[in-house]
Amino acid sequence: MVIVIDTREQRPWSFPPHIETEIGTLRTGDYALKGDDRFAIERKSADDFVGTISSGWGRFVRELNRMDEACFAAKTVIVEADFESFCFRTESGRILPPDHEHTRLTPQFVMKRIAQLTLRNVSVIFAGNADLASAIALSLFFERQNQLAAEKLTTEKLTTEN
Repeated sequence: MVIVIDTREQRPWSFPPHIETEIGTLRTGDYALKGDDRFAIERKSADDFVGTISSGWGRFVRELNRMDEACFAAKTVIVEADFESFCFRTESGRILPPDHEHTRLTPQFVMKRIAQLTLRNVSVIFAGNADLASAIALSLFFERQNQLAAEKLTTEKLTTEN
């Protein structure tokens, strides 16, 4: 398994030493398996995710449309934030502003966008931090690798039967 990290990633996730990575240009997403053009992971910091679901919404919808056109097996966004602190925080019974710089976005707006993404078959995973995000990504890549291997076996079986 080789994980391709998009050239635009400024501080790439780290993976265990036995996992091979390489820098490359991805058409969509930030991380993908080498040779797999139907699955990629979008990495988002808390502030980047807020920008994506607000002022960057149109651009992101166009990216999702490209994924749909390419028949992506899945669309996944991993946010390096905790969901509760991303939407709001409480302290001593008081509700505090969220733990990002865009305090005018309400929890209702964030949840509305997550609902819209879910209905477009986009999984939004709040991972807490970069280390947990990379661990989740690695698990997804292992599952995707298994899925590709199963597809290959099925194709080979059909070819030999015909």
